[in-house]
Amino acid sequence: MKPVMRNTLFGSLLLLAASASAQQATSTAPVRVSVGRQADMAAPPPARVAQVNGVATTNQEGSFFFSGDKQIREEDLKSKEVSKEIPVSKASEIYIENSSRSIVVKTWDQPKVKVSATVYFEGESKLSDEEWLERVNLSLKTLGSSVKIKAGSVGGSAYTINGQGFTYSSGVATVFSSNGQNMGTNTKLKRTVTITVPAGSKLDIESKYADVQLPAGISDASVDITNGNLEADNLNKLMLRSKYSNANVGNIKTAELEFANGRFSAKEVDELDVDSKYSTIEMASAKKISLRSTNDEYEIEEAGEVTGRKNYGNLRITKLNGSMEIDGANADIKVRKVGPALTSIKVDNRYADIRIPLREVKNYSVQFAGPYSSVYGNFEKQPVAETKTESTGSGSSASPTRIMITGTLASAGTGRWGDSGPSKFTATVGDGKGLKIDMKCQNCTVDFK
Repeated sequence: MKPVMRNTLFGSLLLLAASASAQQATSTAPVRVSVGRQADMAAPPPARVAQVNGVATTNQEGSFFFSGDKQIREEDLKSKEVSKEIPVSKASEIYIENSSRSIVVKTWDQPKVKVSATVYFEGESKLSDEEWLERVNLSLKTLGSSVKIKAGSVGGSAYTINGQGFTYSSGVATVFSSNGQNMGTNTKLKRTVTITVPAGSKLDIESKYADVQLPAGISDASVDITNGNLEADNLNKLMLRSKYSNANVGNIKTAELEFANGRFSAKEVDELDVDSKYSTIEMASAKKISLRSTNDEYEIEEAGEVTGRKNYGNLRITKLNGSMEIDGANADIKVRKVGPALTSIKVDNRYADIRIPLREVKNYSVQFAGPYSSVYGNFEKQPVAETKTESTGSGSSASPTRIMITGTLASAGTGRWGDSGPSKFTATVGDGKGLKIDMKCQNCTVDFK
């Protein structure tokens, strides 16, 4: 038994030695010392670095990055703004293709397009702007009467290991050596491309994994954006296709949207045509809206004419001024106030809650049809029987036509009609020549009070 005990003790000693060696190895990280703050004297966690195309990224805090085994401090880096410009005509259309870089557009009164970016490097560099633009994968050229700008990613994008996989970080800056060699990325430094165009230009932008900013003074903009954010000032015309993105814009005269899985916010829109899915659409006012919506949340402060199809989700309008014509299913409609110039409301819906307050309207008529619905209103309902005619014969010997009443006639009243109310009724307030309401809604709760 003694030899076995000695072997066991020897094995335990080896394990203790290995553990001590491992602890000593992990304590070699640099120590930050701050006078008067005991907490800052603890060693920071070791950097977590992922190799992407052979390029190492920053540590968690972004205070330094690696090139092989070399640690480079952020304060040792130098920066330089590089740029290129070309002359253009006022009629030129500007195309921008972008990936993983923030785009900031500016305007000026010169007939030129200019692109600029900041490069970060170690040591002293003698590369020209043209050479640096090539290193950062940024190009500017003319194609006939148009201008093409391409901003691509550089040597892969930044990833960090979070314990459960990789996290993608777009817009981080690439760091180079003095001769333009890619040495890594730094998450604290952002890569942004600034594009200056003549005022009144037309832009066509395709961008992925990056943010885009548009100023006032852009005439028309066509934007296709994925996994990014759009910030735009007032525009004459906006054509936007968006997936997994957010858009915040100012006043727009005409807008056409294809929007999915994001949030769109606008101030004042004269005319809006929108096809949206799984999104939130909100605006201060819109004179005319044509919508096709699936499982969205619409918030409109003031609307003129509203038409379209709404399936699932909600349509909320603070004030409705002109008219509304909506069909769909499982879409709740809430109007808080109707304007004095409101002319018509036409709804074809089912399995929904609808609220349109008419207490301030003194002259209107209602036509309602829909079984299993509860309708509330300050008016007297006149049930309408559904009729079906039959002829019992033909020729001169035919029997008289028989009229079959298939609906349910019940006494008229106000407020709620039993459990579900009549499946079809009419109502008139005043002389009935004002606002016209035509509604079909099965299994709905409708409140006109």
